[in-house]
Amino acid sequence: MQRVAVLSAILLGGVAVTGAVAQGLPGIEEAQQVSENVWRIPGAGGNSVVFVRSDDVVLVDTKLPNSGESILAEIRKFTDKPVTTLINTHSHPDHVGSNAFFAENDGVQVVAQANTAARMREGGGPFPPNRVDTEFTTYRQLGEGEDRVEVYWFGAAHTDGDAFIVFPEDRVMMAGDAYAWHMSGLIDPASGGSMLAMPTTLTAVFYGIDDVDTVIQGHGGTSTWEEFGSYMTFNRGLVQIAEETAQSGGTPEDALAQLESMPSFAIFMGDKMLPGLEYGGTPRGRAYINLMVAFEELRGEEPQLRMGIDPAEIPARTN
Repeated sequence: MQRVAVLSAILLGGVAVTGAVAQGLPGIEEAQQVSENVWRIPGAGGNSVVFVRSDDVVLVDTKLPNSGESILAEIRKFTDKPVTTLINTHSHPDHVGSNAFFAENDGVQVVAQANTAARMREGGGPFPPNRVDTEFTTYRQLGEGEDRVEVYWFGAAHTDGDAFIVFPEDRVMMAGDAYAWHMSGLIDPASGGSMLAMPTTLTAVFYGIDDVDTVIQGHGGTSTWEEFGSYMTFNRGLVQIAEETAQSGGTPEDALAQLESMPSFAIFMGDKMLPGLEYGGTPRGRAYINLMVAFEELRGEEPQLRMGIDPAEIPARTN
């Protein structure tokens, strides 16, 4: 399908990107207020998040290339304060694609986790290197008091550099693509992502970060902290079932049947495309993909990047 091929090419650096519309993806949508000082700007790649501080603005992620002017236009609808800090959740082009617009025009400070920073500085394919001014390993606080932002890293998940951005005064967290569309996550092995590591990382986030009420997904909408907890539990269950099934000589198909037999996981096993899902198939299809990735990791094989799957290849439901 086109959306699968397009996003796969974007992530792998196989084609030049001239804008979301040209690639058949949704363009930038109107900014949505999440809390008193936090806004979410959907479309044209991953969500961009805006935190309005006393004297300036912190921006998280910049979507696909050529999105900078549109992002800034949305910001100007609710504040005229300057963008002084740019934080990237990870290095994929649909999240860092318009960094240069802000870094060159406004001289902002660019912040990223160390593993992400290394990839950003390297660039790849048609995507040029991106400057990073400040990198962190596990934790860093930016600003003080009500203006402070906290950035965390707990381990591999979607990539090996996924940052979780917390705005404590507003009790909001931006999770990046370690949590997108409230369905089983995309694993990018080439960027250090790991299905086996994801549950451990998410568990560390859930129990290591306090006082968050709202979680902004890397793609998609917002969730409650409790919904994020249910996502953590699902990923723990997926990996546990994969391990037990592999040990007994079973297959990913066997594991899928067991996973979908659990009523508490039903929301993560739907057969309908979620609203705003630009690639990746249905929740059930993604769960099956990640069972295959988990089996590859368990067997010591090189896991494959699978951004989507033909519905005809997904095993029929057994119940």
